[in-house]
Amino acid sequence: MRLRGSLALLMALAACDATPVEWNDPVPAAQSGTGGQLTIDAAGQPRYAPEPVASMTMPGDPRLCHSSLRLARASIHLYGVWWSVRRDSSAVLYSAQSSDSGATWGTPVAVDTSDVSSAGCSRPAPSVATVGDDLHVAYSMVASEGTGVFFAHFMGSMLHSPVAVIYGERLVATAIAAEGDRVLVAYEEPNGTRKQVDVALSTTQGHLFDWHATASRDIDAATSPAVALAGKTIAVSWMTQRATDTTATRVVRVGHIR
Repeated sequence: MRLRGSLALLMALAACDATPVEWNDPVPAAQSGTGGQLTIDAAGQPRYAPEPVASMTMPGDPRLCHSSLRLARASIHLYGVWWSVRRDSSAVLYSAQSSDSGATWGTPVAVDTSDVSSAGCSRPAPSVATVGDDLHVAYSMVASEGTGVFFAHFMGSMLHSPVAVIYGERLVATAIAAEGDRVLVAYEEPNGTRKQVDVALSTTQGHLFDWHATASRDIDAATSPAVALAGKTIAVSWMTQRATDTTATRVVRVGHIR
C-alpha cells in the first residue's frame, strides 16, 4: 500500500512539468468494422489491426466476468486477463496463459486482490499489452487505499507489485501500449466533471510513471481510449460527441515525445 502511495506522489510531482508531448491535430479514425487494435505503421501513421483471434475455450473460472476478458498474444503464449467476482461483489483480477492459442489454459494467477468495491461485473475491463513474452496490464478499481488506475506486469512468471498510475473519484476505462522499457497508459480522467482522455508514460517498464499529459482537446467529450506506441511516437484515440452531434465518432491523435 505504501508503495502505491509513494509512486502516486512522485507521479504527481513529475506531472507538474511542461507538457512532454508535441501533438498533431486529431483526425477521424480510419477504423473498419466494429473493432480493432490501434497500431502505428512504419511511416508513423496510426492504423487499426485485427484483435487477437483464437479458437479458444474460456479460462476455467466460474466467476469470470465474460465481458471483461481481454487477450494479448505474446511471443510464446496467449494471455487472458479478466475480473472474477467474489460473493460480496468485489472482484479479483486474474491472468492465465495458454500455449495452444486458447484451446487450454494454465492455472489462473491473481494479478490484484485488493478491490473492495461492490460493482460486481459492472466495471471497466482491464487493458493488456505484451513485450516479448512479458505481460502488462492497466485497470481501474476501488482499492482499499483509494479508487484509481493501476498497473501491474509479469516478467516471465514473476508478478511485479501493482503501482498506482493515478487516483481519482470513479472507475474509468483504460488502454495500454508497451515497447521496450516504455509503457504508455491512456485513461479517462477519473476526477472532475469534464470528460477527457489523459496519458501516462513510464520509461522503467511501469515501475514509475514519469509524466502525465492530456491527449484530448477541450472541445471533446472524450471517452473509450485506445493507444499505441512506437519509439517516441504515440497515437491516442477516443470517442467524442459534441452537443450538436447525434452520434459519437472516433478520432485519433498522434504525438511525439520531446
